[in-house]
Amino acid sequence: MKSIMIFLSLAVLLFSGCKYESPLTEEHSIAIDSAVLGWWERIPKEGEKATQDDRMVILKYSDTEYLVSFPTGNNGTYFRAYPIKIGGVNCVQLQVIGDNDGSPAPYDLRFNVVSYQLAGDKLKIENINEELVDDNLKTTYELRASFLKHKDNKELFNNASVYRRIEEDS
Repeated sequence: MKSIMIFLSLAVLLFSGCKYESPLTEEHSIAIDSAVLGWWERIPKEGEKATQDDRMVILKYSDTEYLVSFPTGNNGTYFRAYPIKIGGVNCVQLQVIGDNDGSPAPYDLRFNVVSYQLAGDKLKIENINEELVDDNLKTTYELRASFLKHKDNKELFNNASVYRRIEEDS
């Protein structure tokens, strides 16, 4: 069982939207994990039914960046995502770069941070916990200080969504 701690979510993240005006860091020199590239569909919770809005695609943009589309239907948002390591914690920084209507307004909340675990064909994505790293923090310096203060807290990432790998034309 392969388990990798680091990544995205667009998902919940994605899938609860971006939370911050500034990035946790702008550095991105860590190589992407090619094992997460491809099409993913959120596994519905009991009583829910999967829809097109539960799908995302993760593409390689460069050796150190992903291009993520979530959801993949008409209401899609596009993210630049890159692996980062802050205080020994591996995660993925996400930046909204646009949607089907164009680029986001400059004042929009455009950044989020997620972690991920990959096990076989399942991808678990968790969002940064805004109760620990307050979503009212404005600067990279403030975000980084708060993140480092809570880096050893097991609740640093929460609100997990689990995805399964799918074929593009499923």
